[in-house]
Amino acid sequence: MKMTTTMLMRWLYLISHLCICVWGKKHSERLYEFLFQNSSYNKVLIPTVRDNDTLMMNLTFLPRGISEFDEVTGKISIAMGLDIRWIDSSLRWNPLEYGGVSHLVVPEDHVWTPVLTLANPVDRIPVFPEDSFPVRIYANGMMIWIRGGTISITCQPNVRYYPYDQHTCRAKFLTIDRIRNELMLRPGMRSAILDKNEEWDIADLKYHSCFFDVYSCSTFEIKIKRRPEFSILNTCIPIICLGILNACVFLIPPESGERVSFAITVLLSFAVFMTIFSSILPKNSDPVPILSYILMFMMIESGIIVVLTIVGLRIFHRRNNSDCPSKTPCCITITRCVDKIHACNEDTPLNVSCQQDTERRSETPQRTHSCDRLRIFDLICFYVSLLGFVVLVSSFAILVKTA
Repeated sequence: MKMTTTMLMRWLYLISHLCICVWGKKHSERLYEFLFQNSSYNKVLIPTVRDNDTLMMNLTFLPRGISEFDEVTGKISIAMGLDIRWIDSSLRWNPLEYGGVSHLVVPEDHVWTPVLTLANPVDRIPVFPEDSFPVRIYANGMMIWIRGGTISITCQPNVRYYPYDQHTCRAKFLTIDRIRNELMLRPGMRSAILDKNEEWDIADLKYHSCFFDVYSCSTFEIKIKRRPEFSILNTCIPIICLGILNACVFLIPPESGERVSFAITVLLSFAVFMTIFSSILPKNSDPVPILSYILMFMMIESGIIVVLTIVGLRIFHRRNNSDCPSKTPCCITITRCVDKIHACNEDTPLNVSCQQDTERRSETPQRTHSCDRLRIFDLICFYVSLLGFVVLVSSFAILVKTA
């Protein structure tokens, strides 16, 4: 039995080659003439058996990776492909009649193809309008049309938990030339090949069927999450450094005269940093990032610290006996020295010096007490501001991690 089958296959192979020599054409050439030149095939009409039939089309989404995601404009670019399959009953043949040819590859303008469009595009509705992709035809009428490229769609960003934010973007495909009673899309997805992006990772992929007015559509959801390392190094760590420096203003000695300038410098740094931070986020983001609230509270705290610094310096520079010692003007010093000379029994520099030392020793306890109060005021302000900063940072970390 096996010998008979083998001999039959050999005879068929020899006969096919003899036919090629006689006719001078390959089997694929004869098949192409049979399908498109010597037949009544019409590429304008939808390939259904009856007029009222619904053509079932499989639309498989093939994501390659995220090319770009702009949170400010709400635009995402995805490198992807589409595997489109349907049955064309007019394009069938028996492979044995054509030398075992089981498939044929023809240009897309030779057969009927669906007009695929995007429901949420950024700039253009057709999918890959300038590119041409061939169609593979199988003997049972199966049509396989694989298209590929980059699509740009709208995506509403959600930056509440920046820099640990996640976004869900949806690509909706439909055919505007046929309504759902004529053509029904059945979605699918294969994600075997995914290119990594420097800033974004693909967290989840979903798909489902939907209806867009009177059209059948397929929706493909891509959930992406940010890689937070870069944002932490360039956003969070500078904020922490500024918050610590903001509290350290009360550790600067008041005699240096640099307290107010240091506090205002930190306040301006917060303002500049908040401006830079707002430029990389959507202008009307809904919801507002938690980090924006943290920056606003830190900026308010920095303004309060400037006010407290000025109050502390006013206390330090008051000219009365209960305050800390400060430099006395020259005229006042000379007047006091003359008065002390008249009060002494002997008009000698030694007696004047002794009396001055006695007065200074008598005034030292009051002035020391005032300096101690100022140091206590600085320590209280330092610990309160540092505690407020720690509370803000801890609140942000808890809100982000529990999201």
